[in-house]
Amino acid sequence: MIQIHDHQIVPDSVSTKFSYEASDNHSGPFRNGLPDTIVIHYTAGASYNSSVNWLRDKRAKASAHLVVGRGGEVVQLVPFDTIAWHAGRSQWQGRSGLNKYSIGIEIANAGKLERRANGYYTSFGSKIADDKVVLATHKQGNTEQAWEAYTPEQVACVEELCIAIMNAYSIKDIVGHDDIAPGRKTDPGPAFPLEALRNKLLFSRADDEEETMDDEVVVGDGVKGIVTAGLLNIRNAPNRQAPTVASPLQQGTRITRLQTHGEWIKVKVETEGWVKGSFVNLVER
Repeated sequence: MIQIHDHQIVPDSVSTKFSYEASDNHSGPFRNGLPDTIVIHYTAGASYNSSVNWLRDKRAKASAHLVVGRGGEVVQLVPFDTIAWHAGRSQWQGRSGLNKYSIGIEIANAGKLERRANGYYTSFGSKIADDKVVLATHKQGNTEQAWEAYTPEQVACVEELCIAIMNAYSIKDIVGHDDIAPGRKTDPGPAFPLEALRNKLLFSRADDEEETMDDEVVVGDGVKGIVTAGLLNIRNAPNRQAPTVASPLQQGTRITRLQTHGEWIKVKVETEGWVKGSFVNLVER
């Protein structure tokens, strides 16, 4: 379990690889009662190490409090009581300049991909394997695009980091860079299960809620969708106690909606079963 002491992650409390590599790209301390927000980003960099190095470089004029690698490794660049430079021009709920209010978590991820004749490529020219590609429409867009998938280790690590930060500070919201800088930024994008994370940590809408069989069952319309969770259980009935019918669905798995039952939807992949609808991105085809 991750713990925070003196505004830094305690290495002995971290099961994954952790390091502290100070960045000089920061301002002064937060005001009393702050930070109260967590902002999630993707790095859009060529690698975890290159992103860490760039965020420590004075020429970048940017930084973040944390960077999370593809294997779930973590580096802290700025103490949590100090303002990092990750949000830029930003507004959220009547406030501008979110650097002054928030902790920034950067996740090593290429973000939006370019489709070429022989596959999908990052902006820096690296080819991404098809099984690491998520096809989805950004919440601020209207066309399907390709995005690099986040790893299950990254998703789990970000959740654990958010819990630790919430335990140490008065966090009221978890948002994406695209929420506070719409039109200018697209990170963390639709490949990251941000809404599921917010619901679970802020609004107690995780997969452990009791479900009843009194909800109306609606026949599905064949709408296609994409799994947004790192791993998603598929069950033989719409409740958490029901046994699973197959191995968990991987992030990016394409599904077809067959029925809706409250917060659950019955889907067809290679098998059929029930999953929580909040962990699936439904897209019209």
